[in-house]
Amino acid sequence: TPIETLAQKPFTWEAMIDWRHLTGDERDVLLKQLLIEQQALSFDLARGPLLRASLVWLSEQEAMLLLVRHHIISEAWSGQVFLRELTTLYTAFAAGKSSPLPDLPIQYVDFAVWQRKELQGVKLKQQLDFWKEQLQGDLPVLDLPTDYPRPPLQSYHGRSQRCQLPEKLSEAITNLGRQEGATLFITLLTAFKLLLHRYSGHSDILVGIPSTNRSRTELEGLIGFFLNTLVIRTDLAHDPTFRALLQRVRKVATQAYAHQDLPFEKLVDELEVRRDRSRHPLFQVMFTMNEDEAEVYQLPSLQVTRDRIESVTETAKFDLTLFVTKTAGGYQATLNYNTDLFADDTIARMLGHFQTLLENIVEAPDQCISAIAILKPEERHQLLVEWNQTQTDYPRH
Repeated sequence: TPIETLAQKPFTWEAMIDWRHLTGDERDVLLKQLLIEQQALSFDLARGPLLRASLVWLSEQEAMLLLVRHHIISEAWSGQVFLRELTTLYTAFAAGKSSPLPDLPIQYVDFAVWQRKELQGVKLKQQLDFWKEQLQGDLPVLDLPTDYPRPPLQSYHGRSQRCQLPEKLSEAITNLGRQEGATLFITLLTAFKLLLHRYSGHSDILVGIPSTNRSRTELEGLIGFFLNTLVIRTDLAHDPTFRALLQRVRKVATQAYAHQDLPFEKLVDELEVRRDRSRHPLFQVMFTMNEDEAEVYQLPSLQVTRDRIESVTETAKFDLTLFVTKTAGGYQATLNYNTDLFADDTIARMLGHFQTLLENIVEAPDQCISAIAILKPEERHQLLVEWNQTQTDYPRH
């Protein structure tokens, strides 16, 4: 089919693949290769399509629908909307019925027009004044200890590692946040900032967080790129307790969400940040939380899940991004990292330190943050005992 014809469609089938004749191991190898290739394949923004679909038959009883969309048309929230609507449509069409989805009262273009009209005059000034106050002075660069020299030009080579937090620990973190009037997101963000503080030695920590930017109910059912990025700056000086630090982060984040309408790109331009091509502007580390990716969607005669394939992401937008995902057994922490900066062993160790930090936080949240250990007992023993055994027996004459 000519590309001119495909560009007129919302998306096209990239491939219809039949691997039913292959063994399980053969399918797994080819499937991982397919996922990597599809993620690496670029989009033509001028001509489209910006959504590609492939259907892969894995066995007589199992098939995979692979959807690859450009971020410019959709984000995580939109993905959930898409799957809910796909479920509704599939159920209706399987029963021979027409689409039960109501007409949308507004479209994404209406949001774009509204945003441009709103961000003018007094409101624009209020938004800018807030962020300029928050990000005034010399903005610190988070220099985490890296395994390799930072390239002069930021690369996007990456990998991800994950660990499952114990269910009891997940419950304890949630309960601690509730006691302090903080969401789980803010509680985990505070713990992550403390981890970055301990790794870097810096007290002025900037971390990027996503904002859904869907402040109106009419926007909740739309598919589009509404996402904005907020910069949360926290002062960890004077050795506060974790509870006190949590309140600092909560206060700043609440104010940031109240001023979330200013696009991040506009903020960077207004601050006239000196650009460093080796780093992302304003912050180098991101934190986010995802919905349960193992959610089951009920379809006629089908069971649909999203948890069959491990992440094969080989890119990293930032130095580090911590994703926390709610699962049936608690919370899963995933670190996406730039492989030109960090070795795999370093990231595995960092994930272990994050879990240890969380365990010690819930054990004694009223401790000063300098007293909250991040090392596992065996690491402490190695550091304090094994590496300090310098005694040498010399022969006596």
